[in-house]
Amino acid sequence: MDKDAYNRQRHHVDFLQSLLGVLVIALFVLVIFGASDAVVIALAVIVAGGLLNLYRQHQLLLRYTCPQCRNTPHHKVDERAGDYHDPATANCLHCGQRLTE
Repeated sequence: MDKDAYNRQRHHVDFLQSLLGVLVIALFVLVIFGASDAVVIALAVIVAGGLLNLYRQHQLLLRYTCPQCRNTPHHKVDERAGDYHDPATANCLHCGQRLTE
């Protein structure tokens, strides 16, 4: 997986997480206001399918690892700096290994 494919995959995962958040909120609102059972069940099935897709996308991203340290090369969590994500870097953020295409 090259950098462009990795970046597209990350953007897709971020969008899917946001969309699922909105759909779950909509599901709760429909349940609270007493929508018909068919609508609630249909939305629950859509949310479940989205969760399965999100799991599959995360598994694809986890397979993209640095050959030296086996961490995800473009994402690092630091205690002081916090969450850091740099999709454009050519080196691993953990060990500095040059990433190959």
